[in-house]
Amino acid sequence: MYQAVESTTNTLPNESYVLDYPNKNDLSDFLNYVRHEDAMAEIYFENDVEKLDDETIQLFHKNGKLLHNESNRCNLMLVVRDNGKIIGFIELRLTKDPGKISQLFSLFVSEKYRHKGLGNLMMVHAMDFFVNSSQKNMAVSPSAEALAIYNKFGFYPPEFDGDKELLKNWFKKMDEERLDQLQDEPSEYLTMDLTDQFCRGAFENHCKKASHHFVKFEISQDLQKDLKRDVFDWRKKTTTPIISSSGLGVLSTLDDSKKRKAELEASLSQDESKTKKLYFEQ
Repeated sequence: MYQAVESTTNTLPNESYVLDYPNKNDLSDFLNYVRHEDAMAEIYFENDVEKLDDETIQLFHKNGKLLHNESNRCNLMLVVRDNGKIIGFIELRLTKDPGKISQLFSLFVSEKYRHKGLGNLMMVHAMDFFVNSSQKNMAVSPSAEALAIYNKFGFYPPEFDGDKELLKNWFKKMDEERLDQLQDEPSEYLTMDLTDQFCRGAFENHCKKASHHFVKFEISQDLQKDLKRDVFDWRKKTTTPIISSSGLGVLSTLDDSKKRKAELEASLSQDESKTKKLYFEQ
């Protein structure tokens, strides 16, 4: 959708950013970030046990792309590197299952690299995959740190869903006014519906604005080849990403009894996956 490798925003002389897929050599750095960030630990560790689940590990061993055996779910992870080392990551969990909703699962930037626009950089390119796979709806679990960027990308309180007049009035407000309301009246989760013209307008406008202010960066060759693809068509390529044989859950509507948590609903078993809180650093 939007791509920019030049920017008016300067990087330090020793910084060399590359947007890429993760690989197995990144797993130790990823695990270190998760261990030292409480919000990431809540997402990726269960019951305070510092162990990643198999689904997450496979993302690193199969270059950030995990298609599931029922063919209607795909996990996607992108990373930003500085001189080869990952300094940020974003994970989407996409689904085409009727009645389910795709999720922005995690978004993280190392503390040293915050406030450089790297979160926007990852968001724009990850959401490009979301749009190219004909996705229209997505949910995120809000946190105080995340509200500003969710707001700018067009996420809104779920009580507005299906009411065109409420959505129209919501997106007529200035960004700052919407953010104030999100802070004063917190929602358990936020949603996006790109079939609504006002939501889509906010989303597209911020993508364009953010792309004009990206730091200087490069895109890896592997990622470059996939930028315009539908992720659900990856299995048609000669070399396909791993097809999961697990029965891990598909994303469902969010559990109203769990504040600021998103829930995974198992598709092949009756077991519930742990609920997870989404974290974002702008």
